[in-house]
Amino acid sequence: MAFVKPEPVDDPGFGVGYVGNLASGSTSDHNHHIDNIGNVDNVDNASHVSYLQQLVASGNSPELLEKGVSIGVQALDSLRKPLGLAPQASGSQWLKAIDDLQALAKPTRTIVGVVGNTGAGKSSVISAVLDEERLLPTNCMRACTASPTEISYNYSEDPEELYRAEVDFITVDDWVKDLRALYSDLLDGNGEVSRDSSNQDSDAGIAYAKITAVYPKLTKEMIAKAAPEVLANQIAVRRVLGTVKKLQATTAASLYRKLQEYVDSKEKNTENRMEFWPLIKVVRIFTKASALATGACIVDLPGVQDSNAARAAVAANYMKACTGLWIVAPITRAVDDKTAKSLLGDSFRRQLKYDGTYSAVTFICSKTDDISVTEAAESLGIDEEISESWDRIQELWDGIRKLKSDMADLKDEREVCNDLIDNIEQTWDTWDALGSQLIDGVTVYAPPNSPSKKRKRQSQPRGSRKNRSSTDLDSDFSESDGSDSSDKENQESRAENRVPLTEDQIDSKLASLKNEKKEVRAKKKETEGKLKAIRDKIKELVTEKDMILAEVKAVCIQGRNEYSRRAIKQDFAMGIKELDQENAAEEDEANFDPDVDLRDYDAVATSLPVFCVSSRAFQKLSGRLQKDDFDGGGFQSVDDTEIPQLQSHAKKLTEACRAANSRRFLNNLMQLLNSMTMWASDDGTGSKLTDAEKAREETRLRKQLLKMEQDLNTALKECMTSVKQVLAENIFENFDKYIPMAVDAALPTATQWGAHRSMGGLLWATYKATCKRHGVFAGASGPRDFNHELFDPISKHLAGGWERAFQRRLPASLDSFPRTIKANLEKFHREATERAKERGTHHNGLAMLAQQLQAHSQRISDVRAAVLAAAQELQREANRAFTPVIQDEMIPAYNGCVAENGPGSYMRMKNLMVAHVNNRRGMMFRNATNVVQSQLEVVMCTRLEEDMAAYIQELHARLARDYLAVLVGVDVGSAGLGPSRVELMLRAEMAPVLAKIDGVFAELFTNKAEKHEGQDDHAELYEHKEQGDHDDLYEHKEQGDYDEFLIALKAMKDNHVEPSEHEEQVDHVLHEHVSQADYDHLEDDEGDEGDEGDEGDEGDEGDEGDEDDEGDEGDEGDEGDEGDEGDEGVEGDEDDEGDEDDGSVEGDEGDEDDGSDEDVGSDEGGSDTPAQKYVTVKFAMVKEEPE
Repeated sequence: MAFVKPEPVDDPGFGVGYVGNLASGSTSDHNHHIDNIGNVDNVDNASHVSYLQQLVASGNSPELLEKGVSIGVQALDSLRKPLGLAPQASGSQWLKAIDDLQALAKPTRTIVGVVGNTGAGKSSVISAVLDEERLLPTNCMRACTASPTEISYNYSEDPEELYRAEVDFITVDDWVKDLRALYSDLLDGNGEVSRDSSNQDSDAGIAYAKITAVYPKLTKEMIAKAAPEVLANQIAVRRVLGTVKKLQATTAASLYRKLQEYVDSKEKNTENRMEFWPLIKVVRIFTKASALATGACIVDLPGVQDSNAARAAVAANYMKACTGLWIVAPITRAVDDKTAKSLLGDSFRRQLKYDGTYSAVTFICSKTDDISVTEAAESLGIDEEISESWDRIQELWDGIRKLKSDMADLKDEREVCNDLIDNIEQTWDTWDALGSQLIDGVTVYAPPNSPSKKRKRQSQPRGSRKNRSSTDLDSDFSESDGSDSSDKENQESRAENRVPLTEDQIDSKLASLKNEKKEVRAKKKETEGKLKAIRDKIKELVTEKDMILAEVKAVCIQGRNEYSRRAIKQDFAMGIKELDQENAAEEDEANFDPDVDLRDYDAVATSLPVFCVSSRAFQKLSGRLQKDDFDGGGFQSVDDTEIPQLQSHAKKLTEACRAANSRRFLNNLMQLLNSMTMWASDDGTGSKLTDAEKAREETRLRKQLLKMEQDLNTALKECMTSVKQVLAENIFENFDKYIPMAVDAALPTATQWGAHRSMGGLLWATYKATCKRHGVFAGASGPRDFNHELFDPISKHLAGGWERAFQRRLPASLDSFPRTIKANLEKFHREATERAKERGTHHNGLAMLAQQLQAHSQRISDVRAAVLAAAQELQREANRAFTPVIQDEMIPAYNGCVAENGPGSYMRMKNLMVAHVNNRRGMMFRNATNVVQSQLEVVMCTRLEEDMAAYIQELHARLARDYLAVLVGVDVGSAGLGPSRVELMLRAEMAPVLAKIDGVFAELFTNKAEKHEGQDDHAELYEHKEQGDHDDLYEHKEQGDYDEFLIALKAMKDNHVEPSEHEEQVDHVLHEHVSQADYDHLEDDEGDEGDEGDEGDEGDEGDEGDEDDEGDEGDEGDEGDEGDEGDEGVEGDEDDEGDEDDGSVEGDEGDEDDGSDEDVGSDEGGSDTPAQKYVTVKFAMVKEEPE
């Protein structure tokens, strides 16, 4: 569709911004010549485009557009009150339009599905994206499939609900179906609980764990005798099924604990309490995570291979609705096992092809912190690059080991010093005691083992490593090296020749010991100093080593990340290429050229977003995981973990949807405001046409509108014919080609299921387990889907044509309709406005009609996008409808196989299966394709046609409303009559409100918002006004008084309700706030002279005949006039004497039935108060007299 540029203008305020001139009746000569949508000739300045037009224009960010939406919603609210208080016929059409428009302002939701195998780290990645240490509930029963978990933004402002959750339980019927499947796994051929139930990894073990979790008090014998229907209807269980449990918390940890009570399984349920995890369908978590603030909804998908049909359906629906699909795998698997191809298996990639969602895939390599530097450097070939760093690390390691050895020696020396000090202190105590005894007169002798001369220590000190450690120290304090024999001889000689000690000898010995201790302490201090220096040096070397090692690790991590990113991108593109070539070869083998690329696969590779993340490193660097001993080396900042980039990616996924939704709302808002402005600015006096000319012009316009509507309906039929032709050529005609292929392959496929294991066949247990689940089972040998395998010959051949139809041909067919609409709009506008331009009238209105065309052009784009989105949604449902039909056709065979027991049962199962497939293969594939064809032809095409037909009707209504109002001055539903007085008064009140609305968007394009920092985003919407204040309607009214005024108006809305109870409030409002200008607006038509009963008021010239009006001459404001009680509040009535043709005097004394004499300056004695008469005339809410 051709781009339509905004309409340039040469007078300020066109459209929404032009309301002021229209409302004031400006008729300045613009002489615009409008040729096309959005084009106005003879303009010299485009700088006065309204703020709303600037906002709708392309290039604005989603954030700016959303601020505009918020302002727009408040602006619509400001229109509600006056419209709601007007008579029903006057404001109802606009109130409905406002309601419809505000419904479009709801925030959009972008679903991001997260898939991955067990142990891939999905929960850790999601928690990191949410900036939470742990939030997602987990189940320790890894063999049991978890429920889908949806995480959305929490919009609640309640401080007690910072974190919310909803646990949605399956229904009774779903649980009965689940129990039947569990019983078929649990019971053996004799109807008893299988002995395999003790193996938690077996099918029987999983079934037993689920049943006993919900029914913990049942024994195996009780379980075997119970019926699924009876168990499902137990009171405790029935109370839970089909309900939604709501949780709330102020912290993530608290919510996690509450959720675990429902989601986790207890390995030792000693209390025999009922567990809920087998009954959960989906868990919804609401948190104020920044990554979700723009509308992203992250869904942890466990997969669709679930024995519980309800959970499997939920997971499948999420997959179908996903805007983004995140595939998580450990980085080691992602590279080594070609995960981009293995995880995206053939069926998965084919589904992406059907859905047209290649661009939705994002690949996430998790656990990038799990790396061996040596292996990574060798694999990446960066040994030389890091060799210098590695050599330095080795030097540091050697230095650290040498220092540690030296430190050990010094520690030995310190221990020797400690031992010597202990010995000295013991000897000191002995000799000190001898000194005390000597003083007391006791004869004392030298201790036998402590000769006066110092001796070498008899043993090595504690912790001694080498003899040399103590030798040096011992030598400092030893004077001889006597042997054991010499010691013995000396002891004997001393025993015979003992000499009593003198006081001088004892003092000399103590002094010697003191000196020895001082020397040893000095040596110890010196040793400790050396130890401290070595410790500091080791710490310095370790820091340097860790820093260099972290740098090397970072290089290896980043190198592996980049290698993995390139490999996965290329692997993904090659997987798509294989599918394309397979389809191309099968469609036209004769002309297939493998050397010619069917699409730009380099672009496919480049477009795949790949993030290599470390959740643990991110959490550690964010100050979490305090209890975990995790080495975050290799990650210098959180950006190195790539979690912040993934968070930004989550926000970016929402941008297109948010911008489109906001722009759609704002464009519709601009259309509505322009229409209301044209309606409000038409006071019935602008048209120069006679009644006959108006009738002819209206007839002409209605014929043109009818012609355009007929042309558009014809174009719609042609468009839908083209769409159906695309479906027939690319899809339906291929059914007849591919069904025979599926029929031929069906029997070999069914036979192969029961073949020998060496030929790819299944064990009997797996075969039966698959039949129990109606052909869908995920066992130890991997997932199997019999239904899909039967349909695979059609599916793989049909994928290319399906993608071509919905991704290229159908959008091209739908484009013809918007082009036709645009051409017809341009033609209608030219023909409709031709006469008005020739007459030189309605300049302002013509300009606004031209501006409306710009809005219509954007609306056409919105309709096209909405129709395409509906087509994609419906085709995704349709392409998933093949295998359910096959499954329904196969259920008799599945049930028959499950019923087989005893000797030879496996052989009978295989024979039964093959026989059923052989009997039904001729019809099952035709039935499946018929169902899908019906969904596309009937459901989808009907929906598209209805949506586009509804737009035609909407466009016709809007054009009729706007063009009839501007060019003829007739409301579309008025049957040719002009607006009533009530309508005119409502328009007069709405015009100033509408005139101000565009100005409130100015803050988005100026620095005004900076002046309101800290306030609500739109606190300045109506500056200096409290909520509900309507100064924009009456500039001189206070809120409280105006509310009283509105009460009075509402009370008089019904002709049968008298406003007597509100007289005082209305009188007060009028006295304080109604200006002379308001009264002057009520001047009656000429011819009021000589009203019956108007004594002395003949012609009302100068009011000279008014009794009780003496002294009125020159009174300013008439306040306090004697005898003129009705004149109170008429401020500004300067010099009432001499007013010519003052035919607005209503209620003068003696007036009888003066229903049309509307002078608010009535004399005393009138039947109605001035307030009642003002309100009555102003809104015609009391019985109107005919003109």
